[in-house]
Amino acid sequence: MTGISVDDISTVRETVRAEWVAAFQKDGQPVLDTQPETPAGQLIDSQTAHIAEKDNELLFLANQFNPLTAEGIWQDALGKIYFLTRKQQQPSVAQCTVTGLEGTVIPIGAQIKSSSDQTVWMCASTVTIPATGSTTANFVCAQTGPIAAAVGTLTNIVTIVPGWDAVTNLAAATVGRDLETQMEFEQRRYASVAANARGSVGAIYGTIANIQGVIDCVVLENTSSADVVQWGVTIPGHSIFVSVVGGADADIAQALYSKKDAGCGTAGNTTVTYQDDTLPGQPVFSYLIERPEPLSFGIKVEIRMTSVTPSNIVQLVKDAVLADFSGNGPHGNLRVGMAQTVYASRFYCAVIEAGATSLESIQICAPAAGLAWGDNVTVNADQSPVLDADDIIVTLIEG
Repeated sequence: MTGISVDDISTVRETVRAEWVAAFQKDGQPVLDTQPETPAGQLIDSQTAHIAEKDNELLFLANQFNPLTAEGIWQDALGKIYFLTRKQQQPSVAQCTVTGLEGTVIPIGAQIKSSSDQTVWMCASTVTIPATGSTTANFVCAQTGPIAAAVGTLTNIVTIVPGWDAVTNLAAATVGRDLETQMEFEQRRYASVAANARGSVGAIYGTIANIQGVIDCVVLENTSSADVVQWGVTIPGHSIFVSVVGGADADIAQALYSKKDAGCGTAGNTTVTYQDDTLPGQPVFSYLIERPEPLSFGIKVEIRMTSVTPSNIVQLVKDAVLADFSGNGPHGNLRVGMAQTVYASRFYCAVIEAGATSLESIQICAPAAGLAWGDNVTVNADQSPVLDADDIIVTLIEG
């Protein structure tokens, strides 16, 4: 099966030309002149263009029934078959350090404000300050979309809680997005096929990834009895490791309750609970998940200046790299995520199209403060990659 294919434009024109010649053929008369500059040739070209346009429309329509190539409302319709809806907007998530008196409870929804752009961020879950006087908490931007928060900008407390003294973000926020792209939606649809199952890694991942507000998710499994190390994390025997950026704790706990097999352990740094009020006694089930630590990236771009290099090339490159890193670029690259190896080469197209036609090199490192520049970086499953514009170094070399 090769699917639908159409003839190229030259073949179509030759077919049309032959039909015209045959139609006007008459004994004793010269063959119809079909050169493009003749009246007959212009009519043939026009008819050929209409046929090609029709063929292209049929090809487009046929491709919309293929999940790999469908887009827009066609892809949305295919998603409905799997009970999926395109995620319209996702808020940014920042991990903040909250400081105060021991035992102070910061409730879910408590608000802070950015000192740079006055955006409001809300605490994603209830947090209790321990004896050390500080702990970390995830804050979700109240405004959806790719809202950035640079290091040290989330510092203003809006919701007054007695005993809560200070808040700050030691790493840049994980940027949200406006609309789920064609590639992201297809990846989620592909993974969601297993969501109707139970117990498998695919079923758990497909269900959690579909939760509103989830920006990134990784599910690892250890079926042996001994501890194993995968993507830099230790997973106990007969357990799963679920690392999630974004999403409400309650929704994640419900997904684990519905998809995880009994007897399978969990691992992570955060406890989430789900209460089943349909069972006698309304038991509460607790699970461990990982709320990953931010991993700050550094990206170094060297450009040789030419006569056509834009005067604002530094800002253009920074904007292009930030967009590509967060999956908001025009090239369809998925956001840089957990449990993967990130290559500097993924940013080549973005930088060149930003105007850096004479690109010398791109190197990356993580953490950004380490300055161990190289061609690739391995991100562990308990690390959430983040990028601050200040950590994008653009060096201009005079031609």
